[in-house]
Amino acid sequence: MHHTQVVVVGAGYAGVAAANRIAREGAAHVTVVNPRDEFVERIRLHQHAARTESAVRPLRSVLRPEVALHVGTATRVAGDGVELADGGDLAADRVVHAVGSGAPRSLPGALSVQHLPGATALRDRLDAAAPGTPVTVVGGGLTGIETAAEIAEGRPHLVVRLVASTLAGGLSDAGRDVLRRALAALGVEVREGERVDHVGEGITVDSTSFTVPDLARASGLAVDEAGRLRVDESLRSVQVPTIVAAGDAAATTARWSCQAALPLGIAAATTVLAELRGQEPPAASVGFTATCVSLGRRRGLVQPSELDDTPRGRVLGGRTAALVKEQICRGTVWLARHPSPLFTRAGDLPLVPAWEAA
Repeated sequence: MHHTQVVVVGAGYAGVAAANRIAREGAAHVTVVNPRDEFVERIRLHQHAARTESAVRPLRSVLRPEVALHVGTATRVAGDGVELADGGDLAADRVVHAVGSGAPRSLPGALSVQHLPGATALRDRLDAAAPGTPVTVVGGGLTGIETAAEIAEGRPHLVVRLVASTLAGGLSDAGRDVLRRALAALGVEVREGERVDHVGEGITVDSTSFTVPDLARASGLAVDEAGRLRVDESLRSVQVPTIVAAGDAAATTARWSCQAALPLGIAAATTVLAELRGQEPPAASVGFTATCVSLGRRRGLVQPSELDDTPRGRVLGGRTAALVKEQICRGTVWLARHPSPLFTRAGDLPLVPAWEAA
């Protein structure tokens, strides 16, 4: 008797949510393939680097008991299974491609907080740094802002500067004012309108851009310029529809974030479950409600937004915003453990595949 097999490649927020959602329905045997047996809280990697919080927990602690875990590296994904570096290939009726994203080597010699090895290497460099060592964080996005603030608060003996062409371009003017005041209070020197093209003295952290692992492209699948799998409105590969993408690995117009990764993981699971039942899957959707930024352990920013991620309304700052941000960080792990389809049905906006929007 054939038992339906689903293989989920990647165990970040999207992959864990997809695996748990499918397994909970009992419609298939689910196997997660991941290079390590740890779950990495991507949104805490800047805290990991500053030694203010842990970003790692056992992967089994966030997976349902019935989900199988194969610790290994996928070298090819196809419509009928996954090839692994250790030779233990897995056959599958459906594959969920959820490999997440990382940082390209755009600034040679710089460190990164966009993946665990980089954040660990940065932590080690910070541990060994002498008082007065300059730390230059390059990039004015939320990752760079959170990293600069966390290091400045947790390592006050270091000299932290943030270099950005634009500071928090997605926030309102009021939101950027809150950021500037908080960074100034922490002693972070902010240099806006500048670029960095080489690594100088001290420690340099590059947080300027993201890319995805090359698995989809290496598998001969249709991808966008960043290597994300080109998908239809239900997150199915436009080339091999039995492969479904989730999170940052899916070429959609949603902002790369855990705020999008969780509903995209749930939506990918919804697509898989619908097809296993012989039904046409619904179009995926995702909506934003706010942008939340941690500015060390005692300060934060909450910027309300429209569903399309446009900032709106009054911003919240200070300790209250820090508490809100911390609760959201904890809530993401809970939701990955207990994914609900209701999370994607609260008036969210239909996703447009990025390759169609271009």
